[in-house]
Amino acid sequence: MAIMALSGCSIIQNIFMANYDTNEYALINKVRTTAEMKSCDPASVRELYTTSLQLKNFSQYLPSNEKTISMTSDLYKMVDELNKKPQPISQVYCDLKLKAIETTAENIQSVAGKRPR
Repeated sequence: MAIMALSGCSIIQNIFMANYDTNEYALINKVRTTAEMKSCDPASVRELYTTSLQLKNFSQYLPSNEKTISMTSDLYKMVDELNKKPQPISQVYCDLKLKAIETTAENIQSVAGKRPR
């Protein structure tokens, strides 16, 4: 009986969980990969900003996606802070900010990658 109840909970959880989305995952991966490049030149920061904005907007209305919406909004805010920083950006600030963005994107990837297909 307990096993049936647990498997029932799992089924119910999957019903209310967003499904894996290839486009969303690709955008998360692009943010992470761009951050791993460790460059704060204007073109790289702009690409990071544009991709994180696309991710935030894309994730916003996917059904049952509240956790990812919250995480992608937080990621976007981090990238937006970097984007608003006047150039030239110090290397220390750049390294710390990009590491935080990379780690956050990796965490989001981990969550998104575990979704049912």
